[in-house]
Amino acid sequence: MRGKAKQRVSLILVVTMVLGTALTGNTVFAVGRGSAEPNQIKINISKDSEQTVEQNVTQTIHVTAQGQCSQSVCLNVYLKNEDGSAATDIDAVNLLTSDQLTDKNTQKTIDETLKDSVTLNNGTKASPTAEWKNDKDDNGTVTSKYLQITMPTDATAINFDMQLQYRTDEASYTKKVLVEAKAFEEEQDITEAAKRADESKENEATVVWEGQAVSQSESEAADEDADGENNINTVSETGLYTLYFEQNTIDDSVSAWNNATQISVYAFNSDSDHTSIQQMYKVPESGPKNIWKITFDKKWTHVVFLTGNDWTRAYNQTENIQIDWSLNSPCYKLTGEAASDKKKRVDIPFEYQEKPLDADGITVYYDATLSKLSYEDNKKGIPNPDSTIVYYYATNGTESTIGTMTKADQKIGGHDYNDVYKVTLPKGYMKIRFAANQVSNANDASNGEATALLNIPSVLTNPCYYGDSSDNVIYDGGNRGGYWEEAYTVRDAETGKGSTTVVDVPEGTETRDADKLYVNTTIYDYYSDYELNGKNRDEYPKQDNVTNHRIYQPFRQFNMALSDYYYANAVASPLYWGNFQNFDGSKFKDIAGTMNLFGYDKDGTDSYKKFFYENNSMWGRNGESLKIDDTSPFNGRNATQELVADQLSSNNLQLKKQNGNTITAPFFDKDFLSGKNSKNTVLGKVYENVTFPFVKKAMTSSSRTSGGTVDYWCFDSADQSLANKNLQLQYDKTDEYFLQSTDTEVKGRTADEVTSNGNYFPLNSSDQSGDASKLNYGFGQKFDLKFRLTSDGKVVDSENNKVPIEFNFSGDDDVWVFIDGQLVLDVGGDHDVVEGTIDFANKKAKVNRVKKNTSNNGGEAGVIKDVVKKFPDILNGADYFTKEHTLTMFYMERGLWESNMKITFNFPQENKLTVEKEVDTTGANDIFKESLADVGRFDFEIKNLATSGKSKEVLNPSSPEEKQVFNDYTNPSTISGTGVKNSSVEVVDDSTDNGKGKLISSYYPGEKKSTDTQEKTDSRLVKIQASGGGTFDASDSNGYKYLQFDVYNKDENASGTDPFVALVDEDGTRIGAWASFLTYNGRNNNIDNKIWKTIRIDLNKLRKKTLDEGTTSGFDFSKVKEIQFAYWDDVTVYLDKFAFVKPASVEKTGFTTEQEDIPDYGSIKSKKLEPVNGAYYQNTNGDTIIYSDGLLSIGNKESAIFSDQFRKGSYLSIAEKNVSSDVFTTTWSLYEKGASVNQSDLSKNTSTVTGGENTSVEKQSGYKVNDGRKEEAEVKKPDESTIVFRSYKNPDSENAVIDLKAKYVNKLRTGSISLKKELSNGESETQAGRNYKFIIEYRNVAGMKLEANTGTDVIKQEIELEANEQQIITGIPAGTDYTIYEEIPESADYSLEKVKVTVPENDKNVKAENNVVTGIVVADDGDNPTSTAVTFMNTVTPLISISGTKTWEGGETADTPDNIVVQIQRLNPDTKEYEQAKDKLGELIPNQIVDIKSDWKYTFTGLLKYVNYTATDKQECKYKVVELGTLRSSEELGDVTPDPQNLEHIKQIAGYYPEYTTATDGSYNITNRKTGTLKIIKKTGNNEFLEGAEFTLYTDSKTTNVAKDYLENDLTGTTGKNGELVFDNIITGTEETPITYYLKEVKTKAGYVLLKEPIKITLPYKYNAGDIVNGNKVTESGVTWNLTYTIINDKAFDLPASGNKGIYKFIVIGITTVLVGGYLLTKRKKRRREQ
Repeated sequence: MRGKAKQRVSLILVVTMVLGTALTGNTVFAVGRGSAEPNQIKINISKDSEQTVEQNVTQTIHVTAQGQCSQSVCLNVYLKNEDGSAATDIDAVNLLTSDQLTDKNTQKTIDETLKDSVTLNNGTKASPTAEWKNDKDDNGTVTSKYLQITMPTDATAINFDMQLQYRTDEASYTKKVLVEAKAFEEEQDITEAAKRADESKENEATVVWEGQAVSQSESEAADEDADGENNINTVSETGLYTLYFEQNTIDDSVSAWNNATQISVYAFNSDSDHTSIQQMYKVPESGPKNIWKITFDKKWTHVVFLTGNDWTRAYNQTENIQIDWSLNSPCYKLTGEAASDKKKRVDIPFEYQEKPLDADGITVYYDATLSKLSYEDNKKGIPNPDSTIVYYYATNGTESTIGTMTKADQKIGGHDYNDVYKVTLPKGYMKIRFAANQVSNANDASNGEATALLNIPSVLTNPCYYGDSSDNVIYDGGNRGGYWEEAYTVRDAETGKGSTTVVDVPEGTETRDADKLYVNTTIYDYYSDYELNGKNRDEYPKQDNVTNHRIYQPFRQFNMALSDYYYANAVASPLYWGNFQNFDGSKFKDIAGTMNLFGYDKDGTDSYKKFFYENNSMWGRNGESLKIDDTSPFNGRNATQELVADQLSSNNLQLKKQNGNTITAPFFDKDFLSGKNSKNTVLGKVYENVTFPFVKKAMTSSSRTSGGTVDYWCFDSADQSLANKNLQLQYDKTDEYFLQSTDTEVKGRTADEVTSNGNYFPLNSSDQSGDASKLNYGFGQKFDLKFRLTSDGKVVDSENNKVPIEFNFSGDDDVWVFIDGQLVLDVGGDHDVVEGTIDFANKKAKVNRVKKNTSNNGGEAGVIKDVVKKFPDILNGADYFTKEHTLTMFYMERGLWESNMKITFNFPQENKLTVEKEVDTTGANDIFKESLADVGRFDFEIKNLATSGKSKEVLNPSSPEEKQVFNDYTNPSTISGTGVKNSSVEVVDDSTDNGKGKLISSYYPGEKKSTDTQEKTDSRLVKIQASGGGTFDASDSNGYKYLQFDVYNKDENASGTDPFVALVDEDGTRIGAWASFLTYNGRNNNIDNKIWKTIRIDLNKLRKKTLDEGTTSGFDFSKVKEIQFAYWDDVTVYLDKFAFVKPASVEKTGFTTEQEDIPDYGSIKSKKLEPVNGAYYQNTNGDTIIYSDGLLSIGNKESAIFSDQFRKGSYLSIAEKNVSSDVFTTTWSLYEKGASVNQSDLSKNTSTVTGGENTSVEKQSGYKVNDGRKEEAEVKKPDESTIVFRSYKNPDSENAVIDLKAKYVNKLRTGSISLKKELSNGESETQAGRNYKFIIEYRNVAGMKLEANTGTDVIKQEIELEANEQQIITGIPAGTDYTIYEEIPESADYSLEKVKVTVPENDKNVKAENNVVTGIVVADDGDNPTSTAVTFMNTVTPLISISGTKTWEGGETADTPDNIVVQIQRLNPDTKEYEQAKDKLGELIPNQIVDIKSDWKYTFTGLLKYVNYTATDKQECKYKVVELGTLRSSEELGDVTPDPQNLEHIKQIAGYYPEYTTATDGSYNITNRKTGTLKIIKKTGNNEFLEGAEFTLYTDSKTTNVAKDYLENDLTGTTGKNGELVFDNIITGTEETPITYYLKEVKTKAGYVLLKEPIKITLPYKYNAGDIVNGNKVTESGVTWNLTYTIINDKAFDLPASGNKGIYKFIVIGITTVLVGGYLLTKRKKRRREQ
């Protein structure tokens, strides 16, 4: 094994300091460095803004730090003044201590801000510890102020905000603060910071607060501010200019100035630069002064004031006035004098100080995303072009106010909201009007420059009015519309307004015809500007003139969103919707500046030419007009190729980027259309799974090689004779969306006339036919079609000639056809009808007219005819004619006028059976969304009984499957387990009657829990060595793809789950994982009950699962030394041989198969249903797979398609297997050609079938399909549930294609948990509003370990409850393991007293132990409608818990007891004795049983921390854990159940003594050390037992210190009648350091001689190979803790010759009497003979 490198921790810090608004930081993960590199943390600080702010305004910086460290790191963020001193006058308002908190709305505590800010290595969240530090010098002066954050060693990232604030009373000030971040490891600075271009360090940033003293007049105004009389600053930095007029009384009987009810103004800079007459607004607080005001967004130099709204009379006007903008708020009034032209003169202006209304009411928002677009002819939006000012007028019914709104952009939820404005109104103001210019009343706008006066909805928290786009109000006049919704949400006017439907999709009933082909498609409807307002184009005002920008450009907002996408991704060929006119008339360039589309540039540039080349079929690449003449039918019939990428990505259309990469086409991206775009707007609607019908039509081949006909599948929008004419999108409640043939055609409209033929407008009806104002010209469609070819890509026509298999398209606009993801037919471009053909026999595609991409003379010279393109090389594989292919076609209507579509293809027909799987996880809690994204694979069993024809064997594949067995189990020594107590791993004969010969039988006690580590799995291993003790070559060169073995679970009650499998190479590198993550071809790897199950392990997946590394990197498949297997449950499993498998190579002819050539799978001979082993099927990916082992596996939304694998009239048994009914409810449905089978067809009696009594085959409960039909044949109908493989519509037809589908839906069952927080009896909450935090950990989700889909091994959920609050967590997948515990802060003034489960029977294995609740969720339905109720009870009494682990010296052996009983004891402060501890209520803390099921761990909870916690001088309680012994068995107790609380039920543990230790983490651990046994047998020289001899065991050679056993008893004793004396419980050492004792005979029977010297004894005693044991030489070394000595005493006259004479030493191993010391006896006899 490779030595472990120094453990390193990858760390990133992200600190965000907010400038006015809080930012959300992104978690960044560092890439680990090598151990040889220095421990450096790279830090970078960047400011969001360089602007200075005034005091009391928060400042923000962004700090990032990246690197590695070997232990905890401190990250210090320093605040320094310019001179380097501590900036003690700076506050971090979101990083306060709880006692500093004064305003919860603007302030936060450190804990709140840093909560869950740390990301750990395993992806979970945690909170760091942090505190503010002030370093001081000897004089007490603060020299350094910094925030110190201590990171855990397993942290990888941290994100948090820091908001800095400076306050001062000074009039003039400049405060500069340096923010510096540094990282330390063990007080060593490990900061790495590069230098910027300006030489500043990247780990530093400076923020500035600045203010200036004001002038005298301003100072006076400031004083008025303090009194609440501040005036409005009208000459603002935002470019707003406010002008006032005082309507004073003058002496002029002719004029109407005195009593005028409206004052207006006309502003100008010159004769050509001026406003219209604009109404002024009366200032509410002006009272009798009658002050009027207006706000401009431009600094006009001159104005004229007027009464009324027109120039009717000179004396109702003032003279021209030059505005004095040097005044802060200039106000003018009349002098009463008239100029020579009768116009009124004005007095010298004065500064008017308007008192603003208190902004103490609701904050209102306006979203101008769509309303800001300026249309042509100076028709403007809100705000005006090139302006960011939105005006408002608000009223409370009696008073009103006007003003401008503040820009309020935000980044929220991945969206950038850049056009949102807000204003806070005075209290009670609940009506508002938004405008592009100042408004002061509710009069209607002229062309959408203002909204109506709107009621602000009180039900919204942040009410925002989403202004409509300008179509049609900008043309037809009136107020601009919109709708109210919460601010900063995706704009969806259809939902927001709720009063209209953008597109009418009529309801209908889909009836499918067996003679039609139904292809699955997706329709993408792109919304015009009008539709973006939630309006239906059916209601659009009819336009007789269609040659204008209003008709040409209905998709301006959509195009601008596309443009932003193209710009962000540097797309090479940006495509847009509309008629981009470049001929005389309404040219696009006239309005192009309003949209600024990416890719467009000014006239004459290369970009300008390229834009029209790609978006208008009439223009060449270099600006050439391709118009042939005014009457040519070929005008515009020109495709533009190379607009999209040549390959799909994940079946998505790709656009080419300028750098050569690709990006998903946004117009075929559901997320983009649903709001993930620059406008944060729903730009269209996606209709998925729309069935498109094709009809058969006899046609001649486009190859023109024969005059005969071939059946084609056909759709032609212009052909009114076909049965699929005039397709319209409709909605069926059962099958959802489909295209329905109708009797009325929908025609298009050109610039000149209505089209002569019907067009393809699926989103319109005949009511909109021929009306360019109403037709839906913006949509796309995606077709997906699977097909197979014949062996040469040809079919035979009616004249018996072979013609190519082909696909033909004719129509407009863009069409791209991909085969297996490769672009084959390119008919791109915004064009009229263009034709394209794919010839599959000759592997080429042809387009009849394509624009040149080089310079040309225009007209026909700019077009290439019959452009032929060969298939990409990647399609020319050896399996081209045999594999199943996928055709994907993208169709777009984007150029207006016409929408033509004609599709024909002549793919061969096949009889198909499809088995489809769907998993319904609706109802599951959102926390499981990611884990349920892949719910694994489900097994199906397919059986067949042919009813006609001769027996036909399955043809062997061209390259048969190859298997190589790893170990045949003939040598049991190559099979081993881990030796866990009571486990068994052995080779046995097959007892399942399956003829498998030798098997491995494996049993391990206990169950592996979902929380257990790899170490626990490794303790349950079955280890299988390669045959012969060598290695196995499974290298890639041998073609092995998977490891296969069969497994059998003997326990019929154990739930099936997957095993663990690992490989070990010769170097010791180990790869392994649970088999559900190693599936081959999606094969389900769960073990079933009482049935053999074949498990397949994908070797490519396995090679990525490294567990242990050897001395060399990587796993060596050429030298596989060992296979390892483990299982979860406490069951016995049998393992058949493991084999490495090279799968068969599959080829299929591709011909339409004759019935007699289809295998019967042995059923003709057996006359019963037989597994279809050897049949071919295609999975969802198009792979061809051989059905084997009696099962196939498919996952959610996957299918298995059997093509020409079953004879007509066969009985088919289709059954889903091994589905846990605890987790899923299963239903099945039968379909023919995608439509549900009708009841009338089920009961139909014909010449071939007899109908059944089934009334429905839709959504039937169960696992086996059954149509009830009987084939009219001699073969008897099976008793099992079956279907007859014939058409339901036309069962007698020999030509009708059979296309049946069995769809299984597994509905996930869910359960719930009720969680409640209570306080201890008699206690009440001491802190109002306090939340208690709970953690629920979910593992083994749905019993299938689906949490692995999240990349972690646990899903955590946080729940916060107040006291006596209850919450029900619903939607938990049944079968999920859960662990619930309360997370209590260390500083908390409360403790967890106990946890109780009040309804435990609702879930499985529910336990509340050690204040933690565990269980397995059971579904809340049927017989179990309620939740498991869990209550956590807290108390103010301080409580603690004590945990520990039991360890057995030498590991668990046969001598180890199955359990121990431990007791927690507390020192009684009065008696000074330890006694069994009691809880706060005085009840005894129960003894605990500790065993292998608990991993020999224990925890005692609810322990009092203090003797008296209310005392002033608190005395902590002292505890100890005591081992009482082991429980007696029920047999020992006379069939009484053992009770750990009954001391009589507990016995001492033989052979061990407990050693108590306290670990550094505070745990109280027990290690059971082995005790020794010394047995002394005393005999006379005549071999008689000698009674009365006394022996003592000493610890020293001088025999002065008597040894004691672990119970402190002296080890001394006297032999009995049998001459025996046994010393038990002797304390021993270890094998490496044994303890030495000395045995001395201190007294013997009268007349006998004492031993001369003590006997030296070591425990444990080690013996070596070669010693004599029972007279035999042992071959292996060993060790024992049990010794036996036989000592023979001679009488007084027969003295021993030495200390050894008369001593015979016997060593007893374990509890057996195996003699080891015979050597001494032999030696003594030898010496006697020599003497």
